[in-house]
Amino acid sequence: MKSFEKWETEEVEQTFAIKFLRNLPLMNDWIAFSQNLTSSEQEKSEELRLFLSEFADFWNEEDMKAFFIFPIVQMINFYALDKYRTFMEATLEVDLTDAQNNPCTLRGRVEMVVATGKQRPQTPFFFLNEYKAQRKVVTDPKGQLLIAMLAAQAKNNGKNLPIYGMYNIGQLWFFVVLVGKEYTTSKAFDATDQDDLKQIINALQYVKAHIERNV
Repeated sequence: MKSFEKWETEEVEQTFAIKFLRNLPLMNDWIAFSQNLTSSEQEKSEELRLFLSEFADFWNEEDMKAFFIFPIVQMINFYALDKYRTFMEATLEVDLTDAQNNPCTLRGRVEMVVATGKQRPQTPFFFLNEYKAQRKVVTDPKGQLLIAMLAAQAKNNGKNLPIYGMYNIGQLWFFVVLVGKEYTTSKAFDATDQDDLKQIINALQYVKAHIERNV
């Protein structure tokens, strides 16, 4: 049983017969979503953007998470009493079959997942993969995210919900959506750019609205 961090994108595609598509309607809807930020959101996001612009080349993983990623996520407040919450450093484990119908178990740690449940994730909706410093990427962050999203899909017991995710490499953020056996990835969004950062925040707001409709 291999941990999530050891999976690569092509390996996930071949092992579980999932297919990359250049366009998926759900991705188009996701990145097209736009709503005005409140004055407090605008002020906070601009403060964080300037902070990132100054220090992105110097921060390590823990710096990036503490000083930029988590403050951005906290603006959205992925929490509803007795419905869902954000889990950090959570472990997912699920039994499923691969493309050859062989049974296998997926088990691994995820940096952040929004899911139903109080103590452990029950129905996962959204993942944010751990930060990979741009100058020293040696693993495959998209592969790690995809395998976690597949585990979530199996864990959701046939609910047929799309799984949303994001991963970042340095200051660049990528959106990923998995629908059945098909997935797609967005272009890169640069969090030091005002318009791109607004879109990142809008994308998180879109996911929250999706969760609220399905819990």
